[in-house]
Amino acid sequence: MRFKLVYLLPLFLLVFSCDDDTEDEITIERRHTADKEPVDNTISTDFLSNKFTSKVETELLKELHLCDPKATSDDDPEHPTCSPKYFRFFKLNKQTPLKDGFKLLIKAGVNGFPLRRLLIFEREGEALVKLNGFNGNLIEERESASGYNDLMIRFPDNINNNITYYNCLFRWKDGKYNYVNCEVIDEDVPRKVKAEFIDSMGVEIKKILDRNDMIF
Repeated sequence: MRFKLVYLLPLFLLVFSCDDDTEDEITIERRHTADKEPVDNTISTDFLSNKFTSKVETELLKELHLCDPKATSDDDPEHPTCSPKYFRFFKLNKQTPLKDGFKLLIKAGVNGFPLRRLLIFEREGEALVKLNGFNGNLIEERESASGYNDLMIRFPDNINNNITYYNCLFRWKDGKYNYVNCEVIDEDVPRKVKAEFIDSMGVEIKKILDRNDMIF
Protein backbone atom coordinates (compact mmCIF):
# COMPACT_ATOMS: atom_id res chain seq x y z
CA MET A 1 0.00 0.00 0.00
CA ARG A 2 2.56 2.52 -1.18
CA PHE A 3 2.15 5.41 -3.60
CA LYS A 4 4.58 8.22 -4.16
CA LEU A 5 2.97 11.59 -3.76
CA VAL A 6 6.02 13.65 -4.66
CA TYR A 7 4.49 15.20 -7.77
CA LEU A 8 1.52 16.40 -5.73
CA LEU A 9 3.50 18.13 -2.99
CA PRO A 10 3.78 21.56 -4.67
CA LEU A 11 0.03 21.51 -5.19
CA PHE A 12 -0.56 20.54 -1.56
CA LEU A 13 1.19 23.69 -0.44
CA LEU A 14 -1.45 25.72 -2.26
CA VAL A 15 -4.63 23.84 -1.45
CA PHE A 16 -4.60 23.65 2.35
CA SER A 17 -6.52 26.17 4.42
CA CYS A 18 -4.78 27.86 7.32
CA ASP A 19 -6.61 25.95 10.04
CA ASP A 20 -4.18 24.64 12.65
CA ASP A 21 -6.75 22.89 14.86
CA THR A 22 -5.74 19.26 15.40
CA GLU A 23 -7.22 16.16 17.01
CA ASP A 24 -5.71 12.79 17.92
CA GLU A 25 -7.76 10.83 15.39
CA ILE A 26 -9.67 13.04 12.98
CA THR A 27 -10.49 16.60 12.06
CA ILE A 28 -14.10 17.25 11.10
CA GLU A 29 -15.70 20.67 10.77
CA ARG A 30 -18.94 20.93 12.72
CA ARG A 31 -21.67 22.08 10.37
CA HIS A 32 -24.04 24.87 11.35
CA THR A 33 -27.66 25.32 10.39
CA ALA A 34 -29.54 28.60 10.75
CA ASP A 35 -30.34 29.44 14.38
CA LYS A 36 -29.23 25.99 15.55
CA GLU A 37 -26.33 24.57 17.48
CA PRO A 38 -23.43 23.02 15.51
CA VAL A 39 -24.24 19.55 14.19
CA ASP A 40 -21.71 16.95 15.31
CA ASN A 41 -22.20 13.60 13.59
CA THR A 42 -18.66 12.33 14.08
CA ILE A 43 -18.19 8.65 14.87
CA SER A 44 -15.53 7.10 17.07
CA THR A 45 -15.42 3.33 17.46
CA ASP A 46 -13.78 1.66 20.46
CA PHE A 47 -14.29 -2.03 19.87
CA LEU A 48 -13.44 -2.83 23.48
CA SER A 49 -16.61 -1.04 24.64
CA ASN A 50 -18.73 -1.82 21.57
CA LYS A 51 -22.00 -3.75 22.13
CA PHE A 52 -24.63 -5.41 19.97
CA THR A 53 -28.24 -4.26 20.36
CA SER A 54 -29.93 -7.61 19.59
CA LYS A 55 -29.33 -11.14 18.36
CA VAL A 56 -29.76 -9.93 14.78
CA GLU A 57 -26.13 -8.77 14.54
CA THR A 58 -24.76 -12.20 15.44
CA GLU A 59 -27.06 -13.94 12.98
CA LEU A 60 -25.99 -11.59 10.19
CA LEU A 61 -22.30 -12.28 10.85
CA LYS A 62 -23.00 -16.01 10.68
CA GLU A 63 -24.92 -15.57 7.44
CA LEU A 64 -21.97 -13.72 5.91
CA HIS A 65 -19.43 -16.23 7.28
CA LEU A 66 -17.35 -13.41 8.75
CA CYS A 67 -16.92 -15.03 12.15
CA ASP A 68 -16.46 -18.48 13.68
CA PRO A 69 -19.56 -19.48 15.67
CA LYS A 70 -17.54 -22.24 17.34
CA ALA A 71 -14.70 -19.95 18.49
CA THR A 72 -14.37 -19.87 22.28
CA SER A 73 -11.84 -17.05 22.69
CA ASP A 74 -12.18 -13.34 21.94
CA ASP A 75 -8.39 -13.06 21.67
CA ASP A 76 -7.78 -14.43 18.18
CA PRO A 77 -8.82 -11.89 15.50
CA GLU A 78 -7.68 -14.24 12.73
CA HIS A 79 -10.46 -16.61 13.87
CA PRO A 80 -12.90 -14.07 15.33
CA THR A 81 -15.89 -14.87 17.46
CA CYS A 82 -19.23 -13.37 16.40
CA SER A 83 -18.57 -10.59 18.87
CA PRO A 84 -18.95 -6.79 19.11
CA LYS A 85 -15.27 -6.83 20.00
CA TYR A 86 -14.62 -7.18 16.27
CA PHE A 87 -17.72 -5.88 14.46
CA ARG A 88 -19.92 -2.77 14.65
CA PHE A 89 -23.24 -2.39 12.81
CA PHE A 90 -24.90 0.80 11.51
CA LYS A 91 -28.31 0.93 9.85
CA LEU A 92 -28.35 1.41 6.08
CA ASN A 93 -31.14 3.97 6.45
CA LYS A 94 -33.99 4.76 8.83
CA GLN A 95 -36.57 2.69 6.98
CA THR A 96 -34.71 -0.56 6.31
CA PRO A 97 -34.63 -3.13 9.14
CA LEU A 98 -31.10 -4.05 10.16
CA LYS A 99 -31.55 -7.62 8.92
CA ASP A 100 -32.21 -6.29 5.41
CA GLY A 101 -29.52 -3.61 5.11
CA PHE A 102 -26.60 -2.27 7.12
CA LYS A 103 -23.12 -0.81 7.23
CA LEU A 104 -20.57 -3.04 8.95
CA LEU A 105 -17.31 -1.75 10.41
CA ILE A 106 -14.70 -4.47 11.00
CA LYS A 107 -11.77 -4.10 13.35
CA ALA A 108 -8.23 -4.08 11.98
CA GLY A 109 -6.61 -7.51 12.17
CA VAL A 110 -9.83 -9.48 11.78
CA ASN A 111 -9.36 -12.47 9.47
CA GLY A 112 -5.75 -11.41 8.97
CA PHE A 113 -6.52 -8.06 7.30
CA PRO A 114 -4.42 -5.20 8.74
CA LEU A 115 -6.85 -2.28 8.27
CA ARG A 116 -10.33 -1.37 9.43
CA ARG A 117 -12.89 -2.18 6.75
CA LEU A 118 -16.36 -0.83 6.07
CA LEU A 119 -18.77 -3.10 4.17
CA ILE A 120 -22.26 -2.12 3.05
CA PHE A 121 -24.94 -4.75 2.45
CA GLU A 122 -28.55 -4.83 1.31
CA ARG A 123 -30.78 -7.86 1.05
CA GLU A 124 -32.07 -8.84 -2.38
CA GLY A 125 -34.58 -11.64 -2.06
CA GLU A 126 -33.06 -14.10 0.39
CA ALA A 127 -29.42 -13.08 -0.07
CA LEU A 128 -27.33 -10.26 1.36
CA VAL A 129 -25.54 -8.43 -1.46
CA LYS A 130 -22.44 -6.30 -0.91
CA LEU A 131 -22.99 -2.82 -2.34
CA ASN A 132 -19.69 -1.25 -1.30
CA GLY A 133 -16.40 -2.10 0.35
CA PHE A 134 -13.86 0.34 1.79
CA ASN A 135 -10.48 -0.27 3.40
CA GLY A 136 -11.04 2.64 5.73
CA ASN A 137 -12.68 3.81 8.93
CA LEU A 138 -16.15 5.39 9.15
CA ILE A 139 -15.70 8.70 11.00
CA GLU A 140 -18.88 10.66 10.23
CA GLU A 141 -22.42 10.36 8.87
CA ARG A 142 -24.34 13.37 7.54
CA GLU A 143 -28.07 13.46 6.97
CA SER A 144 -29.11 13.52 3.32
CA ALA A 145 -32.38 14.15 1.51
CA SER A 146 -31.96 10.75 -0.15
CA GLY A 147 -32.61 9.02 3.18
CA TYR A 148 -29.13 7.47 3.03
CA ASN A 149 -26.62 9.40 5.11
CA ASP A 150 -23.54 10.77 3.40
CA LEU A 151 -20.43 8.99 4.73
CA MET A 152 -17.04 10.40 5.65
CA ILE A 153 -14.44 7.64 5.46
CA ARG A 154 -10.82 7.96 6.60
CA PHE A 155 -8.26 6.14 4.45
CA PRO A 156 -4.57 5.56 5.30
CA ASP A 157 -1.76 5.78 2.77
CA ASN A 158 1.81 4.63 3.45
CA ILE A 159 4.15 7.10 1.76
CA ASN A 160 7.83 6.31 2.36
CA ASN A 161 6.93 4.70 5.72
CA ASN A 162 4.94 7.76 6.81
CA ILE A 163 1.17 7.42 7.13
CA THR A 164 -1.01 10.05 5.46
CA TYR A 165 -4.79 10.02 5.96
CA TYR A 166 -7.51 11.20 3.59
CA ASN A 167 -10.99 12.02 4.95
CA CYS A 168 -13.24 11.43 1.95
CA LEU A 169 -16.94 11.98 1.32
CA PHE A 170 -19.24 9.36 -0.25
CA ARG A 171 -22.84 9.95 -1.32
CA TRP A 172 -25.64 7.53 -2.16
CA LYS A 173 -26.57 7.34 -5.84
CA ASP A 174 -27.96 4.61 -8.10
CA GLY A 175 -28.16 2.02 -5.35
CA LYS A 176 -24.69 2.38 -3.85
CA TYR A 177 -22.23 4.85 -2.33
CA ASN A 178 -20.16 6.91 -4.75
CA TYR A 179 -17.01 8.94 -4.19
CA VAL A 180 -17.48 12.73 -4.08
CA ASN A 181 -14.21 14.30 -2.87
CA CYS A 182 -11.79 14.51 0.07
CA GLU A 183 -12.12 17.32 2.60
CA VAL A 184 -9.10 16.76 4.84
CA ILE A 185 -5.55 15.49 4.25
CA ASP A 186 -3.66 14.56 7.40
CA GLU A 187 0.13 14.46 7.12
CA ASP A 188 1.04 14.73 10.82
CA VAL A 189 -1.20 17.82 10.97
CA PRO A 190 -4.78 17.61 9.58
CA ARG A 191 -5.44 20.24 6.90
CA LYS A 192 -8.72 21.11 5.23
CA VAL A 193 -8.58 21.37 1.47
CA LYS A 194 -9.55 24.84 0.24
CA ALA A 195 -12.93 24.96 -1.48
CA GLU A 196 -11.50 26.17 -4.78
CA PHE A 197 -9.18 23.14 -4.97
CA ILE A 198 -11.42 20.42 -3.55
CA ASP A 199 -12.59 19.09 -6.94
CA SER A 200 -9.14 18.93 -8.54
CA MET A 201 -7.56 17.42 -5.44
CA GLY A 202 -10.45 14.99 -5.21
CA VAL A 203 -9.54 13.60 -8.63
CA GLU A 204 -5.90 13.07 -7.63
CA ILE A 205 -6.74 11.43 -4.32
CA LYS A 206 -9.26 9.12 -6.00
CA LYS A 207 -6.40 7.89 -8.21
CA ILE A 208 -4.43 7.06 -5.06
CA LEU A 209 -7.36 5.22 -3.48
CA ASP A 210 -7.90 3.20 -6.64
CA ARG A 211 -4.22 2.36 -7.02
CA ASN A 212 -4.08 1.22 -3.38
CA ASP A 213 -7.28 -0.85 -3.77
CA MET A 214 -8.98 1.09 -0.96
CA ILE A 215 -12.40 0.91 -2.62
CA PHE A 216 -13.79 -2.45 -3.75
